[in-house]
Amino acid sequence: PVSYLTGLDQWINSPGYHDGDVDFTRVIPPRCLECHSTSFAVERDPQGALRYASEYTLGISCEKCHGPASGHVRYQTSHPKDTAAKFIRNPARFSRDRQLDNCALCHSGPRKLIQPPFSYRPGEPLDEYLVPQTGTENPNPDVHGDQIGLLQRTKCFRSSPAMSCSTCHDVHGQERDLVLMAQKCVTCHPTTQHPNQAAIGDRMLTSCVDCHLPNQPSAALRINTPTGHFAPSYRSHAIAIYPAVAAAILRPTRSR
Repeated sequence: PVSYLTGLDQWINSPGYHDGDVDFTRVIPPRCLECHSTSFAVERDPQGALRYASEYTLGISCEKCHGPASGHVRYQTSHPKDTAAKFIRNPARFSRDRQLDNCALCHSGPRKLIQPPFSYRPGEPLDEYLVPQTGTENPNPDVHGDQIGLLQRTKCFRSSPAMSCSTCHDVHGQERDLVLMAQKCVTCHPTTQHPNQAAIGDRMLTSCVDCHLPNQPSAALRINTPTGHFAPSYRSHAIAIYPAVAAAILRPTRSR
């Protein structure tokens, strides 16, 4: 029930907990766990009530994107020379829609369940497990959780039939270097074609991501503290031109 929030540099009650109370009885919703862990088993206590079991896998492991590994382990143990990997899924071989579904399980917002949590298997249509969202139902995807919804509305995505999350992201590692990320952008958008190339100069790569995918405060997630309210910021995946952001980023360069 207590978290350390780096944005405020202080300890707070975790999101969803009443400020000022330490409540160890509140149950975390399954959809939260489905996105923030690999698996959680459910069992019934002696009174018949459902509760989370001690069988769980924290963090995001290989199985989240490649499917359950038990069959793979059994087969490869008895067939060590077979490299076909028959019982594990390779998302790189999925169609674009199924690749997006693999990411959308956790990156398409708080969608309602059709099937039980943790039942989705990579490579299957996600709309059979979560209620599909339409533009009418979700006209303004939030930067917290709905990266797929934001991306699908961009011109880059609509103009690139093969574009998926892995086009820009290394899905097997953390990415914190914005210059390396910007180098993915220039494979399709050469810096020489930028209309403000002369004004931006050598800051083209260092400012690329901040300018066209800025950090924005979440409208869906609010954190209450004793001194006020705080909205965490997340990297928007709506690739676009943000005039106010661009003006703020370019102001130091133009003032010289």
